[in-house]
Amino acid sequence: MDVVVIGGGAAGLNGALMLARSRRSVVVIDSGTPRNATAAAMHGFIVLDVPRRPRSSSADASRSANTAGGSSSVKSPPPSPPESVEGDLRFTVTLTDGRSVTARRVLAATGLRDVLPEVSGLAEHWGHSVVHCPYCHGWEVCDEPIGILATSPASLHHALLFRQLTDDLVYFTNGTDLDEDTRARFAARNIRIVETEVQEVVEKGGGLPVCAWWTAPSSPDA
Repeated sequence: MDVVVIGGGAAGLNGALMLARSRRSVVVIDSGTPRNATAAAMHGFIVLDVPRRPRSSSADASRSANTAGGSSSVKSPPPSPPESVEGDLRFTVTLTDGRSVTARRVLAATGLRDVLPEVSGLAEHWGHSVVHCPYCHGWEVCDEPIGILATSPASLHHALLFRQLTDDLVYFTNGTDLDEDTRARFAARNIRIVETEVQEVVEKGGGLPVCAWWTAPSSPDA
């Protein structure tokens, strides 16, 4: 093969499509466990920004790559590091099932995997009423009450991005620190701050909004 693409998500399949259109022989290796597998739909991807399951969108993209010629897919767990062969400048990608593919180039498009905070109920609602990206899911939750569960300094930026989508925003510090400048910025944008620990996330009424319960005398909604 000319190219082995590792990762059959949007990036990997688009790379395979463009390579196939240039008459390169391409194979796409994918584990079938995309990062967005739990999401109800894939958004923000040109010509596919419609409410469809992520795997359906990936299947359409895969067919597009195959139509261009020279592209095929192999469903397998990510490959193990191959043993080098002296004098051979090609890459040999060895799969966990024992098969191997040799190619002149390797395109790594493995993407990311989300590591969730250990908060009860968070994983059960992940990809539905608990989301991570204002650009991927923001339009679907706009004008709803939204709570930001802080996990790192980057959460401050998340809060300001989601504030663009709703007037009802709560920031759960969850053990992280807020300096006075950030508190002033939040106050100017009417972002409420809750500084007690989040214990559980439960869904109300079968959909948004999400209510976060924490150790406090009262439990406001978010």
